Amino acid sequence: MTSTTTEEIDSLKASVFQRLHPRVYLERFLSENVRPDGRVPDGWRDVNLNVGSISTADGSALVRLGNTTVVCGVKAEIAEPELDREGEGFLVPNLDLPAMCSPKFKPGPPTEEAQVLSDRLNEALIASVNSIYFV
Repeated sequence: MTSTTTEEIDSLKASVFQRLHPRVYLERFLSENVRPDGRVPDGWRDVNLNVGSISTADGSALVRLGNTTVVCGVKAEIAEPELDREGEGFLVPNLDLPAMCSPKFKPGPPTEEAQVLSDRLNEALIASVNSIYFV
């Protein structure tokens, strides 16, 4: 039989409280001018960036921001333009949220969330190109 220390019990209580009352949990820390991880409210987390981390992608990056890790890969291909839009290209962004990213993502076809985010990414890309050419 293992013995549980007071520190482990307190940690478990805090974890349960955080899950049951996340807003109150955060508000208590912020009222003391500190975040749950010990940083001040405007304190930066450690940032690490590694580009070219996916060998099968045309471009990629792995970003670590504190305990959060984001991997981004970009693949591109050249295709023939549509006949009625000669000389114009097009983009087809596709956002993939695999199950390894979070327990909330499940294997299978793209979720509605992934499709909405892909649409928003496409809109942002189109807006950025239009702002360059039509200013």
